[in-house]
Amino acid sequence: MKKLMLFCLGLFLVGPCFSQVIQIKGAATVKYAAMLTDADKEMAYQKAQMAAIERYFAESGEAESENFEAIQGKIEANLDKFLLSTVVLNEQDQTSLRKYSVAVRAELNVAKLRNTLKGASATGRVSNGEKSQMVYVFVGREVASVKAFDERVVKRAELTLDGSAKTTGSVNGREGESLSGGAVATSATVRRNENVALKQTIKVETGGSTVRKADETDYRVFSLANQKTAVTSVFSQAGYLVADPDFVLGDKDIPSVNKDFSKGNDLAPATMRSIVAALRKANVPLLALATFDVNPAATDEATGLQRVVVSVTGRVLDLRGALPREVAAVPPVQYFGLGADNATAQTKALKDASALAAKEIISRLSAAGVY
Repeated sequence: MKKLMLFCLGLFLVGPCFSQVIQIKGAATVKYAAMLTDADKEMAYQKAQMAAIERYFAESGEAESENFEAIQGKIEANLDKFLLSTVVLNEQDQTSLRKYSVAVRAELNVAKLRNTLKGASATGRVSNGEKSQMVYVFVGREVASVKAFDERVVKRAELTLDGSAKTTGSVNGREGESLSGGAVATSATVRRNENVALKQTIKVETGGSTVRKADETDYRVFSLANQKTAVTSVFSQAGYLVADPDFVLGDKDIPSVNKDFSKGNDLAPATMRSIVAALRKANVPLLALATFDVNPAATDEATGLQRVVVSVTGRVLDLRGALPREVAAVPPVQYFGLGADNATAQTKALKDASALAAKEIISRLSAAGVY
């Protein structure tokens, strides 16, 4: 029973990402003339409601904030349609400064906001016949092995020897003669003194270098077939015509993609050229690529459940024109899932990450006006 309650709590923690109704706070301050009037209070109240909506889009990322600016006027003109309820949390009248502040908690109709965004987007303004086809290739992977290299250390030493020697000497001698029996005898004594002084200086210089080689990481690539329906639904609801890559790409393209992503974060030029040629042949102008890196499971401190984090990186290429061009990019973003065991947590994390990554791609395409 305890695990069931914790699991429900885990669903509550990650649920707001997909909820169609959320609660969020907003605050606003207005200046008034001589006295605070009901009109001033109403103005502050509406500004606080708009601040809550703007905060919702700001928390969703830069692209969503930019999309919010496109529909801000529509929201302000029909504010009641996007708010299900509003509760005043705090209000303050600073009479000395002639300022009135109010904080509210608003219940947003996210579905209504999304539909308004869709209608104002580039895809929402064109007819079905003008909407672009899209192929997405999402690859899931996890670390299979990591090869780490020891540091290579090279040491060098240079020795310099300086020396000098000094020699001094002296010779002292004495000679003598003696006469005896008609013969002359001579004798000589020589004494030599020498002093040698030796001076040496040794200078040692040491140095070297250390070479560090990056780890070589191999990934195990796995299919995201279970998430295909959810991702396709997100792109389709945004107005794009999604084509299944299995029916468009060549037989060797998907294995080549898996092989390239198992060794690194980019596709080989030959693989990319082959994919682009296949899509152009099928008149598909948009290609979305994304990798989902699954980290090892760990115990979540708040719930005691298993927690799996998925890092998502993606990009979208527009194949119209002589050369493909990148029209949207998703920097590394992390999502997580909770579950009673590793498999459940991983499935939840991949499901949420794939749907949220698709929404992020759509937001960036809408901000760029690509359809």
